[in-house]
Amino acid sequence: MDDLNHTDMTQPQKFRPSPLEVLSETRTFKDLDRSTLGELISASKIRLIPTGGVLYRAGDPYQERVYILFAGTMVTHWASRADRDLPIGYIIGLANYLDNAPFVSTTVATTRCALLEVSAEVLRKLEQDRPDLFNLLARIIARRLREISPDRSISIGFLAQPVSSLMKTTITTCGPDMELQAALKLMKERGIGSLVVTTEDGRLKGVLTFAGLAEAMILHNARPDDKVITGACEKARTISPDTPLWKAEQTQLRSGAKYLIVVENGIPVGLVSQTDFLYTLAYQPSNLANQISDMGTIKELTQFNTRIVDVAAEAQETNRSPSVAVRYLSEIHLAIQRRAIEFTLGWMEKKGYGPSPVGFAVLIMGSGGRKEMLLTPDQDNGLIIEDTPDLKKPEVQEWFQRFSKRMNRNLDRVGYELCRGDIMASNPMYRKTLSQWKKQITYITKKPTEKAARWSNIMFDFDTLYGDDNLTSDLRLHVLSEVQARPRLLRMMALHDAEGRPAIGFFNQLISTEKGKRGEHVDLKRNGLRIVVDAARIFSLQNGVAAQNTTERLRALVRVGKISADFNVPVNESYEELLDMLLTHQIQQARKGKSPDKIVNLKTLSERRHGTLRVAMRAIKRFQQQLQGEFEI
Repeated sequence: MDDLNHTDMTQPQKFRPSPLEVLSETRTFKDLDRSTLGELISASKIRLIPTGGVLYRAGDPYQERVYILFAGTMVTHWASRADRDLPIGYIIGLANYLDNAPFVSTTVATTRCALLEVSAEVLRKLEQDRPDLFNLLARIIARRLREISPDRSISIGFLAQPVSSLMKTTITTCGPDMELQAALKLMKERGIGSLVVTTEDGRLKGVLTFAGLAEAMILHNARPDDKVITGACEKARTISPDTPLWKAEQTQLRSGAKYLIVVENGIPVGLVSQTDFLYTLAYQPSNLANQISDMGTIKELTQFNTRIVDVAAEAQETNRSPSVAVRYLSEIHLAIQRRAIEFTLGWMEKKGYGPSPVGFAVLIMGSGGRKEMLLTPDQDNGLIIEDTPDLKKPEVQEWFQRFSKRMNRNLDRVGYELCRGDIMASNPMYRKTLSQWKKQITYITKKPTEKAARWSNIMFDFDTLYGDDNLTSDLRLHVLSEVQARPRLLRMMALHDAEGRPAIGFFNQLISTEKGKRGEHVDLKRNGLRIVVDAARIFSLQNGVAAQNTTERLRALVRVGKISADFNVPVNESYEELLDMLLTHQIQQARKGKSPDKIVNLKTLSERRHGTLRVAMRAIKRFQQQLQGEFEI
């Protein structure tokens, strides 16, 4: 470091153009508020490096400084990959700022260079004070995760097909001068959620969605007679017809766009929605769900479930997004469990107990409710029974008691272990009428306790496994209403989340979270994934978001303005990376005949996986800090 020259930024400089003028035009800083960039520059010093000068060498310890190149050219030399020329505006040493690790590369000036040097302490303070800088670093964290993550691209199979195989070719268009009220009427008449806005010659101008229309009218005071182009037209995310499905899915996930417009020669020829991807990707890889529904005995179902590791491996290999792979795996689990319930109902009739005397819904909770089940989920279920005077009859109560016990027993036989915490329909605590469930929810929101918070962090991720979905929807609306009216329970839930910490230490180094195990081990669920899941759940309940799946919740939180799109990117990337790591870990264990768990040995990870995990934990830590800051924990 002795070959660097120091210059105090408080003294007048002769740089023309100025660092502010240069950096504000770069890819890195062009969207950063100019005053924030000015404050960053003012808090920095100038480092001048002669041609051939070395900024740092591989193996040098991190010096609690970050550098920003604003004049000259530099190159980074790596031992195991190609050299990298650094563009103007590149933030040098940011990875080390995130994890405090020694440098693993050597950076050299190829011409005379000028850099801004900012201390880590100052940068951390600016991150806290300036949300736009926080978001900028979040984008860069996400970019780094993508760079060091294992390649998940797909060249064969279903997801290699062009998007034209999935897109809807019938699209409804409107002109830019159509009034908002007319556009809304047209969407209602056609039963659609979007209009593609085009010019007179058919070229794409943008897209109008229900969400965009509502936002324009509610938040921006748009009038019914305002024109679409001025009132609510959004920039469209476009792809070409020959784009592979995996790449289209990636574009949709990263942009958070609900619709992708397929464009050919400037003309919209189709569209693909989030729903299209979720449905198609969940059911396309095979026809297993239909096979399951055709099985005639519990024994067949049990034998099929022993092959779930093969289903998981197929899902992982044919889906670029880990969350989509897990969604598909969950759908298979759910199909198996639904078939087990059908067998239970058949047994009830065969034994002379008859069909259900009143309406009901079997609830699935936790990872099943979120559709985030891995290889060996246990049972977390309950029962909502329709409110009716017939419930007072002993034979009705006996029917549901008998049904619940038999259902839990059948699910156990099929391969879903009985819940150790007894969160099952056979427990009267989880077998109630709709009004009883509502009464309990109201009670715990009025008098929240630590125990109620732990219960809520499982129970509030629920969905219909079998039966009347209207009962489930009614209960979900009640939950959202009650927690928003009395949010003290949410703080207790956030306190419960704080019991699990990201596996990263004070200096942003990975740390072991499993005491008593030889070597360094990390629980990927408790000290990583669960933190994202908890924060997404709590923020969603706070903001009236009804979605259950974590990635869907994160997208919804961006739409309602709770988290920024920039911040969501590294959080979502980190979640996907840990999900992929955990699924890979469990598949490998199952292949070796071991019982799958959530704990990985850090020493068994490749250098790339180790680096990815460290950066992912750093992003998750930021998300947890945001949650704790919200509830002053």
